[in-house]
Amino acid sequence: MKKFGLLSCMLLILAGCSDEEPQVTIYHVDDDQEEVEMLKEVFHDNMKISEASGVFFDHQLVVSLQVEPLSKFSKEKIANSIEKEVKSLFPNHEVFVSSDLKITWELKKIIEKQPTEDALKKDLDKLRALAKENT
Repeated sequence: MKKFGLLSCMLLILAGCSDEEPQVTIYHVDDDQEEVEMLKEVFHDNMKISEASGVFFDHQLVVSLQVEPLSKFSKEKIANSIEKEVKSLFPNHEVFVSSDLKITWELKKIIEKQPTEDALKKDLDKLRALAKENT
């Protein structure tokens, strides 16, 4: 019985420590695959990220990310490092990075809708206003 308990504990630890790629969804209005791939590489290189979303629009880049559960305490530090890295990759874009869950939800809705340029501009303005709110 002790062997079974030890074996099950080891399997549980191994399952929890698996190196899983983050779920990345990106929407680019102009459908520039080179920029999309560059942004995906940023997320895949950082193993503390569990989920990331991004929207490119008119020299703007809005990114939301969620970190692994064990990294929640350093969430702002991770977001700041990602923001610096993204700004260095896309110097001609206005970059906004957030690790807030409500921003992630709203950005996912935008990506699912894949709106036109006018609707996307309004949605991104609402998203930035939402980010400035204090909860």
